[in-house]
Amino acid sequence: QPPAVRRAAAVAMGGTCCASEGALAQFAKSHLDERFGIGTSDALQRIVELVVQAELKIQGRRMTSHPFIVNLGMMLRQSEMEKRYTKPITSGVAFQEAKILRKAARYARYAAAAYQNDKKSISSYVGNLRTEDIRHVTDNNNTLVMTPGYFVAIDTEFDDIVLTIRGAGRAAEALADAVSPKEPLLGGSAHASLLEGARQVVDSSVKLLMRLSQEFPRKSIAIVGHSLGAGIASLVTVLLSSEGAPFAKLMATGKVKCFAFAPPPVFEPLWALPAWVHGCTYSFVYNMDCVPRTCMGTVSKLYMALKHVDGLPLAPERRLAYISGECQIDYVLPDYRELPANLGSAAGSLFVVGTILALYREGGQVRCEAVAPHMMDRLLLHPDMVHDHAVCCFEEAFEDLRLQVSDAEGCVLS
Repeated sequence: QPPAVRRAAAVAMGGTCCASEGALAQFAKSHLDERFGIGTSDALQRIVELVVQAELKIQGRRMTSHPFIVNLGMMLRQSEMEKRYTKPITSGVAFQEAKILRKAARYARYAAAAYQNDKKSISSYVGNLRTEDIRHVTDNNNTLVMTPGYFVAIDTEFDDIVLTIRGAGRAAEALADAVSPKEPLLGGSAHASLLEGARQVVDSSVKLLMRLSQEFPRKSIAIVGHSLGAGIASLVTVLLSSEGAPFAKLMATGKVKCFAFAPPPVFEPLWALPAWVHGCTYSFVYNMDCVPRTCMGTVSKLYMALKHVDGLPLAPERRLAYISGECQIDYVLPDYRELPANLGSAAGSLFVVGTILALYREGGQVRCEAVAPHMMDRLLLHPDMVHDHAVCCFEEAFEDLRLQVSDAEGCVLS
């Protein structure tokens, strides 16, 4: 093995448990960032932290011998070498609702603009949006305000009142809040942390939204977000539009829509939600993005695979050498394993709500296809699983989709 591998392994063999785990993990992280891009190790470390929670929940104590980040790095490397996932798991059925795709293309820019801090910057980023049409922007720099950041604007292109909620710009930030206790909602359970964020946004924005709706009675409502902001947006839609809520009548006439880009799972069981929730919510997932596929259920399946890899007769130095590309191994490293039936309820799952739509590239073309909830029931270990969470992925995909169909009959995005 190369010197770096030998040094890390020597520390592992001769140091204390904490020191050895630290040396092995640090070696794995450095190679993950080098091979798959800066930020990969931070996001995977967040996943590891969730895996530890899953292990304690399922087993009641720590059971594994090697650092999870090392085993995870091995699994990711083999998945890359095998090209295990050439495209996300979808139904193969193209989504072709022209108006929804046109709106989604525009509102992806709104979602990205939510990371700006003032009306002028938001107006400039979105394009064709006057600063006077931006009716409210929260102060994202005020650390004393706990309400998630958002802005409210009048979009003249689609004649909508748009509430756009700020999310997490990086996958690592989103994964830090991806798993949460559950709270009862509409006969099911919701992600408690994001539900609290949704309640704060509703409490803060509802008077303005109602006033604008009265001022512009012909306009529809669009609720938009990226990442954690997308999860909050889907729950805000539920809170604002349920029976007896301020926009229940608008929802009944089809004038409330939610555009969620890269949302985390927020609800279970899906059958408990009213049909209108699924009908008005469009949840876009780009390629292999790990965040919409992360909940305690999927993390538990990953843990079962990690546990298998942990038990393979491979010394620490061999594991590190495999990650760094210095050796090969003859073992198949699965990236998920189903939980035994008696443990399934212990893990628990949440799901992305609404019409789930996968955007991905194949043969130089952008595809947009429907996805059934069960197709999102595991993490896909892929080199792009972290970086596919960025909001710019959606902006670029919609722009390329517009260009590739601009000359086609029935152009959907121009």
